[in-house]
Amino acid sequence: MEIRLATAADETAVCRLWKILLNFYRKEASPEMLKRSFQYCMGHPQRVLIFIILIEGVVTGTASLHMGHFSTWSGQFYGHVEDVVVDPAYRCRGLADLLIRHVIEVAREHNLCRLELTALNVNKEARNLYEKHGFTTDSVAYELHLK
Repeated sequence: MEIRLATAADETAVCRLWKILLNFYRKEASPEMLKRSFQYCMGHPQRVLIFIILIEGVVTGTASLHMGHFSTWSGQFYGHVEDVVVDPAYRCRGLADLLIRHVIEVAREHNLCRLELTALNVNKEARNLYEKHGFTTDSVAYELHLK
């Protein structure tokens, strides 16, 4: 088992996992959009890091760390965790747990003051995972689609 940063060669595997996540959330994105998003991340590692977890060379999960959010409260930068997904064929092996641990470790290495993420209220497995790692909430997330 290995966790590493995604490379350009991992595009197809990461986009496949993102599609699984989109299906879970009942959202749509074209394959071209997913590829453009992946390529943006690869071209801007100072803003977004995509991590993958491999078992015997197979990309089985991914998580992204978006950096560069500035906190006016602390005068420090914080991160946002997105796109945490494990291939259904590899679930219940602790892979998402390992990915979250890794993201937290890298966030500390980058001196981020905190991490934020969102999860659906009904996604109890994800919420339990995040709470296990110390994430808390006293907020409600809102969205406003501008386009």
